[in-house]
Amino acid sequence: MLKRSVVAAVVVLGLCESGHALEFQAVGNGSLGVGGAGVARSDGAMSPYWNPAGLAFAKKSVTVSLTAGAGLQPDKKLAEDMDNMSKAYDAWNNNQADATAQTNLADAVANVSPTDNLRATADAALGVQVKQFGFGVFGTFEGGAVPHTVPVDTSSINAINTTLSQETVTTRGIALIEAPVSYGYLMDVGKLGHVGLGVTGKYLYGEATSTTSQIFDTATGTSISSKDLTKDLSKNRNGSSSWGVDLGAMWKMGSFLPVPVTVAMVGKYLNSPSFKAKNGDKITVDPQVRAGFSAELLSWLDLVGDVDVIKNTTLVPGLKSQKLGGGAEFHPFESLKFRAGGYTDLAESGSGAVTAGFSVGAPFLFLDIDGAYGLGSVRYDNHSYPSEGKVQCSLNMAF
Repeated sequence: MLKRSVVAAVVVLGLCESGHALEFQAVGNGSLGVGGAGVARSDGAMSPYWNPAGLAFAKKSVTVSLTAGAGLQPDKKLAEDMDNMSKAYDAWNNNQADATAQTNLADAVANVSPTDNLRATADAALGVQVKQFGFGVFGTFEGGAVPHTVPVDTSSINAINTTLSQETVTTRGIALIEAPVSYGYLMDVGKLGHVGLGVTGKYLYGEATSTTSQIFDTATGTSISSKDLTKDLSKNRNGSSSWGVDLGAMWKMGSFLPVPVTVAMVGKYLNSPSFKAKNGDKITVDPQVRAGFSAELLSWLDLVGDVDVIKNTTLVPGLKSQKLGGGAEFHPFESLKFRAGGYTDLAESGSGAVTAGFSVGAPFLFLDIDGAYGLGSVRYDNHSYPSEGKVQCSLNMAF
């Protein structure tokens, strides 16, 4: 019976394919500080988000976690390109007879790649664990922008205006709020250790937005800047409701290993819920499948890691995401923990990010602060920034 249950769970998770899934965000649980890993290390209030199977191993009768975070990832040059085009357009608009200004404008548009994009994320959550049950309200936001450009015809002023009016940028975003009810079931497998199986049913409310705007408004003589891209993510929202199903499995291996090791897998949004923006654009949240491990090397040192089993297609058309991350948590004292790690995207060439964080407080009340810092450098709003930046804070209580 046990073998059939475990095999069935793995088959269900493994058969899921990604179409228009959102990214698997690192929400609470100190996960961001260890490279965004949390599938195999959550056994409390954040288990309904990370892996309901973790509830089977709950150490406390009741835990509560309140968390919030935000991130910006302009590493694909769109923000810098928009500001360069805006400068070139302003110079040309001031003197349309200037041949040099015409050439600079055409060059600025030509430098925009179809793969250029900008992404933003945010999250806020309240999680509650009561014995083997989990509840809460979990909110995530993901947005992205991508350009659509054509070569600028500089043969005449009218030709320039005609082609500039065809330059557009599309912004898409979704704010997803979920209210889950989760349960974890524990099974003793003898010398092999213990296996937890978890299930989540959740109500979903999504605010979807999709807007296509002219990069250059030739009627008013204005152009879009990088700041306008993030502002557009709050326009033309449309709300609708749906439901979702998650399944998870977690195996805490027995004493046949020299150190305690946990492996886990979770599948989220297995029913592929979808939401429509005002313009009819449908945003589908296809399954996310992630695997992870946790190893207690020493009484004061844990190693963890996660990987997306399948590629997630983000809100940016043609851009996929498959995160691999991990790190170490040092806990020399019960009231103090330090975390360090990093992650990269296996689906996209990029510089990745390093992560760090800490926890401080008493066993029944402690604070998590974690962040991620991109290893590359980009420009946004005419200033230089790291290629990615994220920050997250959590307040946790245990009884």
